[in-house]
Order: sequence, then C-alpha cells, then structure tokens
Amino acid sequence: MRKLTERMDALVATVYTTVLGCISVYPVAVWSEPHVQAQPRFWWWVLLIGSALLIQGLCAVIWNGQIRKVGAAKASLFLNLQPFVAMVLGYITLGTPISSTQVAGSFLIICGVVLATLQGKRTRKSHDDKLELSPAER
Repeated sequence: MRKLTERMDALVATVYTTVLGCISVYPVAVWSEPHVQAQPRFWWWVLLIGSALLIQGLCAVIWNGQIRKVGAAKASLFLNLQPFVAMVLGYITLGTPISSTQVAGSFLIICGVVLATLQGKRTRKSHDDKLELSPAER
C-alpha cells in the first residue's frame, strides 16, 4: 500500500484495493455458502453500505494517507490492535461476552505492539548516536 500511495492519492488507492478485494472474495463467498437464502430488509442494506463507506472507507483512507508519514513497518505494528479494539467495542456496544482466551490474546497483542514500538525507538536512538560520531570514532 505504501508503494501504491506514492503513485496515487490515498482515496483512489483505497477504492482500488477495496474493489479488487470484493471481486476476489465474491466467488469464494458464493462457493462456501451456496445455499444461504437470506431475505434482509432494506434498512439492513442501508446500514451495511453506510458502515462500509463511513467506517471502513474513512478509516482506510486515513490509514493509507498516514502510511507515507510513519512508514509501512511502523504502521503494520498497529494493525495487530484491530482484533483487540473490535473485541472491546463489541463488548461496549453489543454486550458481547469476552472469554479468558480473548483476554490472554489481547494481552499478548498489546505486549507485542509495546515491545516492538520500544525496540524501534531503541534501534533509532542507537542509529542516531552512531550518526553523531565522527567517521574516525565509528
């Protein structure tokens, strides 16, 4: 995505990848659930499309625009927080129960993101310290 947003606007890149993803997933969805006969009401479609455009679309545009600033490696660390955030929001908004396995997984996710972020800061600091040394001191 970082390479794609270097060549085009974040909004265009988001639309492009979303459409490509939908086209790729559709045959798999039809194949895996061929006999599902759902009769959703009109307002369900409105909510589905609205949430896709507002929530997913807006977040993806912001995310793709910010990858240029922080870099793909640092941004990819925070993608790991999505399941944790979804679990917490599901509990808050829908009352979905949280299992002990989810708590343990969330703990591991948060620890991994914190450790990777701290490691990145330490690596950048040591790299900056080496740059301050004269060539003879290196």
